[in-house]
Amino acid sequence: MATSSDRSRGGRRRSAKSGKGASNPDERRGRPRQGKAVARDLPRDEEIIKIAAEIFYRQGFAGTTLDDIARDAGIVKGSLYHYFDSKEEIYERLMNNVVGTLDVREELSRNVPADERLLHILRARLVQTTSHPTEVGLISRQLIRMDGPVGEWARTLRRENFSVLRELIVQGQRDGCFRPGDPDILAATIMGLLTQVCDWYRPDGRVNRESLIEEMAKFVVGALRDSRRAVDQAKS
Repeated sequence: MATSSDRSRGGRRRSAKSGKGASNPDERRGRPRQGKAVARDLPRDEEIIKIAAEIFYRQGFAGTTLDDIARDAGIVKGSLYHYFDSKEEIYERLMNNVVGTLDVREELSRNVPADERLLHILRARLVQTTSHPTEVGLISRQLIRMDGPVGEWARTLRRENFSVLRELIVQGQRDGCFRPGDPDILAATIMGLLTQVCDWYRPDGRVNRESLIEEMAKFVVGALRDSRRAVDQAKS
């Protein structure tokens, strides 16, 4: 049977997670933030998610404990329960920040040339990756190797992305805007380039985000375009 103290702690935890019970977000955070300065402009629960993402990426889900997350967040483990009930809940929130932000299959039905559709997909994917580099890295580096539903979901997502890229390449080759080549190799190469961005891009780094998105997207599409057709169009 729950004691009045238990109910009180549970009430405070629900209040913190729902954002109710305090008119000012800083009041819910309690004492000044310690630990790593990660996304200090975000609400405390979102900052903890960002901190956890880095640890999950470095140590894996199984190798990460709530103590690890609390230590890097600069709080005691018990304080985490004001925001999350478990490590699994943190992970679920982390994935939900990324899942559903990009629907690549809708590009297949748009009535525009294949190279324009591919350019749009690449830009959207790069926006997603540069907005959530650690989270996307977790999906592409770790989740695809996990057993169970989470791993299968990640592998299905990868297969879906590959399938859409391959189909767009085939359409572009059929229409004459892309050069001949093995669509499997070309799609896999593009997937590899996109995955690598998670390894080196940092929001506070030297590379400008908008320049990165445009340079990479145009580079990939330019490499696929049929140069002979471009010359013919220039002459006409």
